[in-house]
Parts: sequence; C-alpha cells; structure tokens
Amino acid sequence: MTRTLTDPVRAARRWGGDPLAPFLLLTVGALAVAAYGHVLTWALVGGLAGYTLSGSV
Repeated sequence: MTRTLTDPVRAARRWGGDPLAPFLLLTVGALAVAAYGHVLTWALVGGLAGYTLSGSV
C-alpha cells in the first residue's frame, strides 16, 4: 500500500529541498538581527552584568 502525498506536502518538500532555502532563511535572520541588534546587545550586556554582579564569577 503506497501513500500518496497531497499537494501542500509535496510543495513543502520541494521548497525545503531547494538550494536557496537556507540562504533565504539566513537572510531573513540577518535582517531581523539588524533590525533588533540594539535590543539584543543590551540584553546580552545586561545578562552578563547580572551574572557578574551576582557573584557567580
């Protein structure tokens, strides 16, 4: 008994196997980081400062 794939599943597999898919995902991620870079920077600095001030170091 063979299982036939529906059209959305077939389209998702075709898109996931496309060589440009990782490039597009990395591009979107880079744009998101560029847009929210200042927030991420302050979150990282705040986390490190809190870790240092708590006596964990």
